[in-house]
Formats: sequence, C-alpha cells, structure tokens
Amino acid sequence: MKKLIKLALLVGGVAFAAKLLEAKKAEWEGLAESDVRAKLDARLPDKVPADKRTEIADKIVDKMREKGVLGEEAAASEETASD
Repeated sequence: MKKLIKLALLVGGVAFAAKLLEAKKAEWEGLAESDVRAKLDARLPDKVPADKRTEIADKIVDKMREKGVLGEEAAASEETASD
C-alpha cells in the first residue's frame, strides 16, 4: 500500500511540474523581441554587467527565433502602416 501511495505522489509531482513548465513556456511564447528583452532585463540581477545582459538576451532571442516562438513586433508594424 505504501508503494502505491508513493507512486501516486510521484506521478502527481511530475504532472504538476509538467503543467508548471507548460505555463511558463506559454507565458513567453508569442512575445515580441522587445518584450522578451524587457522581461529578461527585469529578471537578470543588477550585478550582471550591461554587456553581458545584452549578450544573454541576444542568445535567448536567437533561440526563440529558431524555434519559431518569437512574436511579431506590433508597434513597428503599426508605425509603418500609419506612415
């Protein structure tokens, strides 16, 4: 009986972790590049130098672009439409 309870707790923990990761992934998907950079800048500690922050943001944005989860820049497309 104890093994069954342990298994149920393990399966529940894994399911919870999977849902949490999926929610975090959905939170970042579809964001525009400027939004991603702003979010990263807010999350990185102030101890990290500005050039390293930019380097980290560049790598993350490039990976998101490769995976196709980076959203379009809404403000840029609206500006060109109004010109």
